[in-house]
Amino acid sequence: MSQPEVEPIDLSVVIPAYNEAKVIRHQLDALTGQHWDGSWEVVVVDNRSTDQTAEIVNSYQSRDARFRVVAADDRQGISYARNAGISASSGRSFALVDADDLVADGWVAAMGAALDAHPFVTGPLELALLNPSWLVDSRGRRDETEAPTFAGMFPTAHGNNMGMQRALWEHIGGFDEDVRLLGAEDIEFSMRAWFERIPCTFVPTAIAHYRYRTEPGVLWQQGRRYGRARPLVARKLIEAGRPRPPRFGGWRSWAWLAVHVPDLARAERRAGWVWVAGNRLGQLEGSIRYRALFV
Repeated sequence: MSQPEVEPIDLSVVIPAYNEAKVIRHQLDALTGQHWDGSWEVVVVDNRSTDQTAEIVNSYQSRDARFRVVAADDRQGISYARNAGISASSGRSFALVDADDLVADGWVAAMGAALDAHPFVTGPLELALLNPSWLVDSRGRRDETEAPTFAGMFPTAHGNNMGMQRALWEHIGGFDEDVRLLGAEDIEFSMRAWFERIPCTFVPTAIAHYRYRTEPGVLWQQGRRYGRARPLVARKLIEAGRPRPPRFGGWRSWAWLAVHVPDLARAERRAGWVWVAGNRLGQLEGSIRYRALFV
């Protein structure tokens, strides 16, 4: 006997999670307090967690049927987890956030309304709430009024604050699960949307509070990963016959590192220097690996 089809809802909020028991309650509490006239759900993707992440989500589900956890156990990876969560969700549209960040009041309503009218959207990342001021200053404060871009070439959506209609995700083919893209998987997806002439609409009221890493060692490794992935995006542009980003577009960052070497002596400034240095080294490594100079 065939199973009845699940009635689609308006919006699914998809949250990839790996060992997020220490922080995920804050995100789930923020979502519990959201109000919107449309129908929506929260799908947390447990990507091989070994802590109490799944149990915490289940405790929310016992109080609110809109919350549920799905397992993504085949392998680890944020793009794999996102694809698994989207596939398991019921929304005509979906929005992506991270477990260790925090959606602002009105985020669900802003995303839901925007996705009624636009196929692909992103919102601003707010930095002050979850980070000490010295760390925000070390990375450079920014007031986003439009979607960021990849080297000024095409608009990109923040992976931890993006939404799209399901038809777009199916048409483009989901997130590329190549682990080499870690840190640029949102850029690569945005690139494919750009290839299809799908604009990325910026929604200023869909605010996500973004949590930075604080440990220099973690920042260094994260920066290198992000940096290594960007020349791979450049390689994909070249292979698609599209204009390539400027080969030496990051020269100002190299100059900044030289000028700010003394920052290494001060703990509150060291994080910014380490982040930029990791990015630069990663882009140099990626440029060599993928034969696409982009430093």
